[in-house]
Amino acid sequence: MAEQHIYIDLETTGLNPNTDRICQLGVILSDGTEINSLVNPGMQIPQVTTDLHGITNEMVKDAPAFEELAGKLVEDLEAADVFVAYNYAFDFQFLQNELFKTVQYELKETDFVFLDPYKIFRKMFPHNLTNAYKFYTGQEMEGAHSAIHDIRATKAVLEAQETQYPDLFAKGLKEVEKYTIGDTSILGKWFKAQDELISFKQGKHRGETVAKVHKDYLKWIYSLEDISMSERRFIAGFID
Repeated sequence: MAEQHIYIDLETTGLNPNTDRICQLGVILSDGTEINSLVNPGMQIPQVTTDLHGITNEMVKDAPAFEELAGKLVEDLEAADVFVAYNYAFDFQFLQNELFKTVQYELKETDFVFLDPYKIFRKMFPHNLTNAYKFYTGQEMEGAHSAIHDIRATKAVLEAQETQYPDLFAKGLKEVEKYTIGDTSILGKWFKAQDELISFKQGKHRGETVAKVHKDYLKWIYSLEDISMSERRFIAGFID
């Protein structure tokens, strides 16, 4: 008997499977049957999340609760051998939490073979300069890992991207930087700058804003040998 696939994509109220909820469910089964339903998450959808997927609180107010869909979904999951999702861990963990919260069903990893097109894409088409050059120019790159050949290829890739994504570049290069890289004011592994707030990316104060943490902690980071010059400059300016 052929293996039965279940393809699943979820939209959620946020990124934390322990506290956020599902607000849209998309499923395709091996026989082509589709399930497409908004879900009332039983909580407010933050505006920042609505800005990403377009689902508003008004749209889901009359939608079924997840438990109303869970029975059929469990049947489909139990009939499947292969779980397919793009960035599978996100969707699977949300389903695990949602099914256990609502109908006390334990969705187990051991019941499936997982296929993730995102992971396959990264393995088969690594995001390196050679592949980027081929993707955007249609040509094979010669002389890889020679500095001048690499930077010529980089220039060609950027020029092709400017042509292929005119709406992105029309916003101005600072907006391209913001959209693709984020804030670059403090380079390194310790700090994240967003909306004029600086927070910690790691350590015991991860997620907290720097302004709320005692300066002795910043002085300790400053004493580390492996911090970047940008981080050292920021800390020096902050604690003076």
